[in-house]
Amino acid sequence: MENRVIQQYDIPERAGHDAIFDASYLADIETYVSKWNSRRIVLVASKGLYSATDHVQRLEHQLADRLAAKKIGVGAHSPYKDVSEIAHLLQQHDADCLICIGSSSYSDACKIAAYLQATMPHNFSDEDMEALINQSKGAAVLEPAKAKLIVVPTSLSASEWNGTASGTNPAGKKQHFGLGKHAEGGPDLILMDPEVASTSPEELWLSSGVRCIDHCVETICNPECTPEASEDAAEGLAGMLKGLVEYREGKGKDRKEVLRGISACQRGSRQAIKGLVVHHNTFGPSHAIGHQLGSVAGVMHGLTTCVLLAPVLKYQKPDRAEAQAQVLRVFNETLGWQETDAADAMTRFVKKLGLPTTLSEVGVTDDAIVDRIAERTLTDVWGGGEPQITEKAEVRKILEMVR
Repeated sequence: MENRVIQQYDIPERAGHDAIFDASYLADIETYVSKWNSRRIVLVASKGLYSATDHVQRLEHQLADRLAAKKIGVGAHSPYKDVSEIAHLLQQHDADCLICIGSSSYSDACKIAAYLQATMPHNFSDEDMEALINQSKGAAVLEPAKAKLIVVPTSLSASEWNGTASGTNPAGKKQHFGLGKHAEGGPDLILMDPEVASTSPEELWLSSGVRCIDHCVETICNPECTPEASEDAAEGLAGMLKGLVEYREGKGKDRKEVLRGISACQRGSRQAIKGLVVHHNTFGPSHAIGHQLGSVAGVMHGLTTCVLLAPVLKYQKPDRAEAQAQVLRVFNETLGWQETDAADAMTRFVKKLGLPTTLSEVGVTDDAIVDRIAERTLTDVWGGGEPQITEKAEVRKILEMVR
């Protein structure tokens, strides 16, 4: 097994943090929990996976008396109530390991919960969580986790590679929690198992893949992007485009093609967020607005990018022409297209996947909600922390393009 294991990223902060592609989740989890001698394990798993397959039940059986507690189901965008429930389970059982099987809402909730186990007193409240937040930045700095964290992702948002995670407060605002740097913290083990990931609903898989494309594109288009980060993001973008098409074309027809597409996407997801974690390149307005479109309006993570990345590209094109030309080249070379505009290529690709491209298609028509999204964007971690957009009117202009 050892020759299948890689360090998540080749940086000191990730020493001892492993990842396995084409993993076998049962065998690999057993290897690591035995190596760590984990005896008090908390399991958090997707409700859909639990009800539609026996993957989680098989893991429960394998863990036997080492399983101290479990939670099935986490709300979209990691609501505080779910995050705190997981953290309380960790505290109550003095857990030494947390296993997460699910989408980015699950992995984000578990990352935050592991930090909170080490940071907060027992029986802390959602209000106590919110009190940790620097409200102008939309982020909090916590203590390193004590429990080992294993993540088995079933979506492509790539949050598992990032030490920072987001949760939604009771007022519907998405806030961010971490150790101060994206390179620090995160799971101790990431298991990319295509068979487990293949259970993901098609819309979730495809839209989360589009979210991963957002990581690549906003890395390349960041004015501070380094050549190394740009190269990694371009590689990730090509992998995501190829993998999503392969997945979509094989769905319902060729199981092997589907699994190849999933594996290609999972490898692309690592490259997609490498610019943030390794090269310290931040994201931009599509992420900032998307966080709040998701938490304020209840739009699924990933569908936010389907709607927002193209108008952000159009809005920023005068100032990002060279970077967008690079993005366009990757689209055209990977897909055999001859598009002339990066925003148009993005819209075409989203439509090719059968996903929405307007606010009305995702049920956002109320002007008051649109205004609230714009307002909260300015104190999002990407809007307030590393601002590329500083005026509410700018956000409104982008949102109006896709009403």
